[in-house]
Amino acid sequence: MVSSFLCIAFLIINICSLNDAKTAKRLLLNDPDALLHRMEMLEAKVQDLTRQLNEEKINSHGQTAGSSYAANGGSANPLCMIHEVLGGNHKTENFMGILRGAEYQDNFWGANSLDKDVPCAVCKPAHSSVLMIPGRNKCLPGWTEEYHGYLSGNDDRHAHTSTFICIDEHVDFLDSGVENNEYSYLIYGVKAQCGSLKCPPYVNGQPITCVVCSQ
Repeated sequence: MVSSFLCIAFLIINICSLNDAKTAKRLLLNDPDALLHRMEMLEAKVQDLTRQLNEEKINSHGQTAGSSYAANGGSANPLCMIHEVLGGNHKTENFMGILRGAEYQDNFWGANSLDKDVPCAVCKPAHSSVLMIPGRNKCLPGWTEEYHGYLSGNDDRHAHTSTFICIDEHVDFLDSGVENNEYSYLIYGVKAQCGSLKCPPYVNGQPITCVVCSQ
Protein backbone atom coordinates (compact mmCIF):
# COMPACT_ATOMS: atom_id res chain seq x y z
CA MET A 1 0.00 0.00 0.00
CA VAL A 2 2.80 2.37 0.93
CA SER A 3 4.68 1.47 -2.27
CA SER A 4 1.61 2.17 -4.39
CA PHE A 5 1.12 5.53 -2.68
CA LEU A 6 4.77 6.46 -3.29
CA CYS A 7 4.50 5.54 -6.98
CA ILE A 8 1.33 7.61 -7.41
CA ALA A 9 2.94 10.55 -5.61
CA PHE A 10 6.04 10.24 -7.80
CA LEU A 11 3.93 10.25 -10.98
CA ILE A 12 1.97 13.30 -9.81
CA ILE A 13 5.19 15.17 -9.02
CA ASN A 14 6.66 14.26 -12.42
CA ILE A 15 3.51 15.33 -14.26
CA CYS A 16 3.44 18.61 -12.34
CA SER A 17 7.12 19.17 -13.10
CA LEU A 18 6.57 18.55 -16.81
CA ASN A 19 3.58 20.88 -16.85
CA ASP A 20 5.60 23.55 -15.06
CA ALA A 21 8.45 23.15 -17.57
CA LYS A 22 6.07 23.41 -20.53
CA THR A 23 4.44 26.49 -19.00
CA ALA A 24 7.84 28.08 -18.39
CA LYS A 25 8.86 27.28 -21.97
CA ARG A 26 5.68 28.89 -23.31
CA LEU A 27 6.30 31.95 -21.15
CA LEU A 28 9.89 32.12 -22.36
CA LEU A 29 8.88 31.94 -26.02
CA ASN A 30 6.25 34.63 -25.51
CA ASP A 31 8.57 36.93 -23.56
CA PRO A 32 9.59 39.91 -25.77
CA ASP A 33 12.85 40.39 -23.88
CA ALA A 34 13.76 36.73 -24.33
CA LEU A 35 12.93 36.86 -28.04
CA LEU A 36 14.98 40.05 -28.46
CA HIS A 37 17.92 38.42 -26.70
CA ARG A 38 17.74 35.38 -28.97
CA MET A 39 17.53 37.61 -32.06
CA GLU A 40 20.58 39.57 -30.93
CA MET A 41 22.51 36.33 -30.39
CA LEU A 42 21.55 35.10 -33.87
CA GLU A 43 22.53 38.43 -35.44
CA ALA A 44 25.91 38.35 -33.71
CA LYS A 45 26.45 34.79 -34.94
CA VAL A 46 25.61 35.76 -38.53
CA GLN A 47 28.01 38.72 -38.38
CA ASP A 48 30.77 36.48 -37.04
CA LEU A 49 30.22 33.88 -39.77
CA THR A 50 30.16 36.63 -42.42
CA ARG A 51 33.47 38.00 -41.12
CA GLN A 52 35.03 34.52 -41.20
CA LEU A 53 33.75 33.96 -44.75
CA ASN A 54 35.19 37.27 -45.95
CA GLU A 55 38.54 36.49 -44.35
CA GLU A 56 38.63 33.08 -46.02
CA LYS A 57 37.79 34.56 -49.44
CA ILE A 58 40.72 37.01 -49.47
CA ASN A 59 43.95 35.07 -49.95
CA SER A 60 46.20 38.12 -50.32
CA HIS A 61 46.04 41.84 -50.99
CA GLY A 62 48.52 44.34 -52.39
CA GLN A 63 49.09 46.90 -55.14
CA THR A 64 48.08 46.68 -58.80
CA ALA A 65 51.06 46.91 -61.16
CA GLY A 66 51.94 46.43 -64.83
CA SER A 67 53.89 47.80 -67.77
CA SER A 68 53.93 51.52 -68.61
CA TYR A 69 51.00 52.91 -70.60
CA ALA A 70 53.56 54.43 -73.02
CA ALA A 71 55.73 51.33 -73.55
CA ASN A 72 56.00 49.85 -77.04
CA GLY A 73 56.60 46.43 -75.52
CA GLY A 74 55.95 45.11 -72.05
CA SER A 75 53.12 42.90 -70.85
CA ALA A 76 49.43 43.61 -71.35
CA ASN A 77 47.99 42.12 -68.17
CA PRO A 78 48.11 43.82 -64.76
CA LEU A 79 49.30 41.96 -61.66
CA CYS A 80 48.33 42.05 -58.00
CA MET A 81 51.67 42.53 -56.21
CA ILE A 82 51.58 41.26 -52.63
CA HIS A 83 53.00 43.40 -49.81
CA GLU A 84 54.87 40.49 -48.16
CA VAL A 85 57.74 40.32 -50.68
CA LEU A 86 60.29 37.47 -50.79
CA GLY A 87 63.23 37.97 -53.18
CA GLY A 88 65.56 35.51 -54.92
CA ASN A 89 69.28 35.32 -55.80
CA HIS A 90 69.28 36.21 -59.52
CA LYS A 91 71.06 39.43 -60.57
CA THR A 92 69.64 42.26 -62.68
CA GLU A 93 70.48 42.34 -66.41
CA ASN A 94 70.35 45.25 -68.86
CA PHE A 95 67.38 44.05 -70.90
CA MET A 96 64.46 43.19 -68.66
CA GLY A 97 60.80 44.03 -68.36
CA ILE A 98 59.86 46.91 -66.05
CA LEU A 99 57.03 46.67 -63.54
CA ARG A 100 55.34 49.91 -62.50
CA GLY A 101 52.50 50.70 -60.16
CA ALA A 102 49.00 51.27 -61.51
CA GLU A 103 47.10 54.55 -61.13
CA TYR A 104 43.54 55.65 -61.78
CA GLN A 105 43.47 58.05 -64.73
CA ASP A 106 41.05 61.02 -64.71
CA ASN A 107 38.36 61.47 -62.07
CA PHE A 108 36.06 59.05 -63.87
CA TRP A 109 36.52 56.58 -61.01
CA GLY A 110 35.39 59.05 -58.35
CA ALA A 111 36.13 62.41 -56.77
CA ASN A 112 39.88 63.06 -56.53
CA SER A 113 40.72 59.64 -57.98
CA LEU A 114 43.17 61.04 -60.57
CA ASP A 115 46.65 59.52 -60.20
CA LYS A 116 45.72 57.60 -57.05
CA ASP A 117 47.44 54.23 -56.63
CA VAL A 118 45.27 51.15 -57.16
CA PRO A 119 44.94 48.44 -54.47
CA CYS A 120 44.04 44.86 -55.29
CA ALA A 121 43.11 41.55 -53.70
CA VAL A 122 43.39 37.91 -54.76
CA CYS A 123 40.20 36.19 -53.68
CA LYS A 124 38.89 32.66 -53.47
CA PRO A 125 35.23 32.72 -54.56
CA ALA A 126 32.70 30.57 -52.79
CA HIS A 127 31.70 29.08 -56.15
CA SER A 128 33.83 27.23 -58.72
CA SER A 129 32.93 29.23 -61.85
CA VAL A 130 33.66 32.97 -62.13
CA LEU A 131 32.57 35.14 -65.05
CA MET A 132 33.08 38.83 -65.89
CA ILE A 133 30.23 40.22 -68.01
CA PRO A 134 30.90 43.55 -69.78
CA GLY A 135 27.90 45.73 -70.58
CA ARG A 136 25.90 44.73 -67.49
CA ASN A 137 25.88 45.69 -63.82
CA LYS A 138 23.73 42.74 -62.72
CA CYS A 139 24.33 39.01 -63.05
CA LEU A 140 22.25 36.72 -65.20
CA PRO A 141 19.67 34.50 -63.45
CA GLY A 142 21.29 31.65 -61.54
CA TRP A 143 24.55 33.54 -60.91
CA THR A 144 25.75 35.25 -57.71
CA GLU A 145 27.23 38.75 -57.88
CA GLU A 146 30.73 39.23 -56.46
CA TYR A 147 30.89 42.93 -57.37
CA HIS A 148 29.92 45.32 -60.17
CA GLY A 149 31.47 48.46 -61.62
CA TYR A 150 32.95 49.77 -64.85
CA LEU A 151 35.22 48.32 -67.51
CA SER A 152 38.79 49.64 -67.69
CA GLY A 153 41.52 49.59 -70.33
CA ASN A 154 44.25 51.76 -71.84
CA ASP A 155 43.56 54.92 -73.86
CA ASP A 156 43.61 54.24 -77.62
CA ARG A 157 46.11 57.08 -78.09
CA HIS A 158 48.78 55.27 -76.09
CA ALA A 159 51.19 52.78 -77.63
CA HIS A 160 50.84 50.09 -75.00
CA THR A 161 48.08 47.49 -75.10
CA SER A 162 46.37 46.44 -71.88
CA THR A 163 43.72 43.91 -70.93
CA PHE A 164 40.16 44.83 -70.03
CA ILE A 165 39.43 44.45 -66.33
CA CYS A 166 36.33 45.16 -64.25
CA ILE A 167 36.90 47.83 -61.59
CA ASP A 168 34.59 47.87 -58.55
CA GLU A 169 32.21 50.84 -58.62
CA HIS A 170 33.25 51.67 -55.04
CA VAL A 171 36.97 52.18 -55.65
CA ASP A 172 39.64 52.16 -52.95
CA PHE A 173 42.94 54.03 -52.93
CA LEU A 174 46.37 53.21 -51.54
CA ASP A 175 47.69 55.74 -49.03
CA SER A 176 51.29 55.49 -50.22
CA GLY A 177 52.81 56.26 -53.62
CA VAL A 178 53.51 59.27 -55.81
CA GLU A 179 50.47 60.97 -57.32
CA ASN A 180 51.69 61.42 -60.90
CA ASN A 181 51.74 59.21 -63.97
CA GLU A 182 55.45 58.30 -63.83
CA TYR A 183 54.79 56.17 -66.92
CA SER A 184 52.57 53.99 -64.75
CA TYR A 185 50.11 51.30 -65.75
CA LEU A 186 47.07 53.57 -66.15
CA ILE A 187 43.48 52.61 -65.41
CA TYR A 188 41.16 54.38 -67.88
CA GLY A 189 37.42 54.00 -68.22
CA VAL A 190 36.07 52.45 -71.43
CA LYS A 191 33.25 53.90 -73.55
CA ALA A 192 31.20 52.55 -76.44
CA GLN A 193 31.95 53.54 -80.05
CA CYS A 194 29.04 52.85 -82.35
CA GLY A 195 29.65 51.42 -85.80
CA SER A 196 31.07 47.92 -85.72
CA LEU A 197 29.72 47.85 -82.14
CA LYS A 198 25.95 47.67 -82.52
CA CYS A 199 23.91 50.58 -81.14
CA PRO A 200 21.40 49.86 -79.74
CA PRO A 201 21.74 48.08 -77.39
CA TYR A 202 24.88 50.14 -76.67
CA VAL A 203 24.90 53.96 -76.60
CA ASN A 204 27.66 55.91 -78.34
CA GLY A 205 30.06 57.45 -75.82
CA GLN A 206 28.47 55.77 -72.81
CA PRO A 207 30.84 54.19 -70.23
CA ILE A 208 30.71 50.40 -70.26
CA THR A 209 29.53 48.74 -67.06
CA CYS A 210 30.61 45.30 -65.89
CA VAL A 211 29.79 42.72 -63.28
CA VAL A 212 31.74 39.77 -61.86
CA CYS A 213 29.54 36.75 -61.15
CA SER A 214 30.08 33.28 -59.72
CA GLN A 215 28.16 30.01 -59.82
